[in-house]
Amino acid sequence: MKESFDLAAAASILEYKDSRIFTFEETPEWTEIFNATEGLSVTKELSEAETPPVGSEAEGYQVSISNKRFGGAIEITENDRMKAGDSTVMIDKFLERQRNDLLTDNRHKFLTEIFNLLNDAFTGTYYLAPDGAVLCTTHTYKSGATFNNSATAKLLQSSIETLEEYGGAFTDAQGKPRPLTFDTIVVKKGSANAREAKKLFGMNGMVPTAVADINIYEGAYTLIETPYITTDNKNYWFAFASREKNPLYVGISKMPSMNEPIKQNNEAIRSNVTGYYKVGINNLPIAIYGSTGAA
Repeated sequence: MKESFDLAAAASILEYKDSRIFTFEETPEWTEIFNATEGLSVTKELSEAETPPVGSEAEGYQVSISNKRFGGAIEITENDRMKAGDSTVMIDKFLERQRNDLLTDNRHKFLTEIFNLLNDAFTGTYYLAPDGAVLCTTHTYKSGATFNNSATAKLLQSSIETLEEYGGAFTDAQGKPRPLTFDTIVVKKGSANAREAKKLFGMNGMVPTAVADINIYEGAYTLIETPYITTDNKNYWFAFASREKNPLYVGISKMPSMNEPIKQNNEAIRSNVTGYYKVGINNLPIAIYGSTGAA
């Protein structure tokens, strides 16, 4: 049971490595420190004998993200064993049912935690960007320049045009052009946004690729539908520039795994499942644009 649980738990989590919404890493570090840079301005026209000037990288924010411990347990009581009598088949079925339910619950907790990065994008109750701002709002480079990656418009043709204009006019911390190509749209599965996106991008007749319970449609834009954007936030929609570094970070130090059974004082047998992972925003969210869809 331990082996099957551990393999299934790891496979279930790693499916989301291909979801295109997060940066996944498996890492043994308890606390990871991320250092951002904000470019440099040093290149100039040189005379025939002139030595090129040396530039220094403008340092951005430093952010650290630490592990959190997650877990649950299943237990088979002495009564359960007595009811089963000598039937190992009944015991096996009982344990299999509990194992499957625990696996489902463990996966749900993991997905709820990582998708809080999107559900929390406009409130900042759980996660903030390195500059101390929520994921989608006005952000300030450490050097002082700003950019605003948020909107309130519904997902319509006009809002996609606004998104593309925003990406084409984007500049870096030094004020130099840094155009962004947004090519991925993320919406609540089954929402009005999902239906509108399929109309906008001509995906009504396409069969999606399924990653766990996420639908991924390929076209002019890649459309991703996820059930883990909550119903309360069903109007939210997000755009990702996949060529840029994704700042939504998930670092897994220990995949959820079942520990050795423990016999309790009341003769019950308890099996704990624990895992360690860290979730956070590890860089300014240049690669992400989000809208509440309220207007």
